Amino acid sequence: MLFYASTHIPAIIMSNPKSHVSIPILDLSQSLQPSSLFSLDKASKDWGFFYIINHGISKDLCSHIQSLSKHLFSLPSDTKLRLGPFSSLKSYTPHFIASPFFESLRVNGPNFYVSANSSAEILFDKKDCKFSVMMKEYGSKMEDLSKRIIKIVLMSIGDGIEKKFYDSEFKKCQGYLRINNYSVPDFMEDQVEGLGMHTDMSCITILYQDEIGGLQVRSNEGEWIGISPSEGTLVVNIGDMLQAWSNDKLRSSEHRVLLKNHLNRFSLAFFWCFENDKVILAPDEVVGEGNKRKYKPFVCLDYLKFRENNEKGRFDKVGFTVRDFAGIKLQLLLISLRQVDGAIQWLDRTGYKGLYHDGLTNFYSAKRSSPSKSKLINKIERVVLYEANNITVY
Repeated sequence: MLFYASTHIPAIIMSNPKSHVSIPILDLSQSLQPSSLFSLDKASKDWGFFYIINHGISKDLCSHIQSLSKHLFSLPSDTKLRLGPFSSLKSYTPHFIASPFFESLRVNGPNFYVSANSSAEILFDKKDCKFSVMMKEYGSKMEDLSKRIIKIVLMSIGDGIEKKFYDSEFKKCQGYLRINNYSVPDFMEDQVEGLGMHTDMSCITILYQDEIGGLQVRSNEGEWIGISPSEGTLVVNIGDMLQAWSNDKLRSSEHRVLLKNHLNRFSLAFFWCFENDKVILAPDEVVGEGNKRKYKPFVCLDYLKFRENNEKGRFDKVGFTVRDFAGIKLQLLLISLRQVDGAIQWLDRTGYKGLYHDGLTNFYSAKRSSPSKSKLINKIERVVLYEANNITVY
């Protein structure tokens, strides 16, 4: 199994057209080499993104799904909303939930055929066997591919990690598929965010994107890097669950979708996740001797609920990552703040309780324009910055 430098798939830093980086490509048809594991480990730590080729997903299958999906998303809004947030299935996400320009249909595993058929029966007033059969084929192939990639990623963390922990920790993982449609009205600007900055809640996400592109990942320096589409490749990114389980050895990067020139964009995103009742805790062997544990144990479903509750009405999912939810440093910071004085009590009563991120608060960014709160805001900001710089992680 080989990694290649990304030469024919340029990844451009959008804020600086002269800069570029190489997102590596993992060739799944080749035997696994130590150098490949090293490259994968570096890519997963630095970017949390890499390409895969020779993955076994045919172009014809993706094209057929895309063709059927165009018909699906062209249906009247009233028809699609039969599967919307207030329906029994809740498989359709309409515009203005995640973004004004984004809609999607969810197909759940492990029985992708049944899930797809349930939606098709409502959308088309009949069972659509062709659509359901394709969803079953794609979902099943993605399950197998996800298992394979997880094993390789575990190997890259360290010797013996995959053999010791795959069966006990990842054997019960579950997957679901989102068919995504992005569209921009002609009267809008030439460049808009199709989906705001966020991290994925999964262990890994496997993405098929059409030739339009627009996916961008945020670097550690805060620059946006374009993950360009190329025929025959899929994009893999690390999600929050795997970042926490790996004790930050793997990075769940913030990413977004940028739409240009009023072009519609299509993608298929497959999310491979821990089971809902899974308690996520990095094993001692993964944390490493002498290293500090960065996350408290947490139940997967509790984190999903945390994200769902806090992201309502927000297009940018900022401040709601797994580090915000379960990061040990963050937990100690919150306790420490409450020991300083009573100012934090007012913050809690506003409903912004617990939303601390990178030494500042969402409260601060949302409310800083209010003159009546300016003194309190400045006080809280100074306290947060002091505590963030002086806190001890146990």
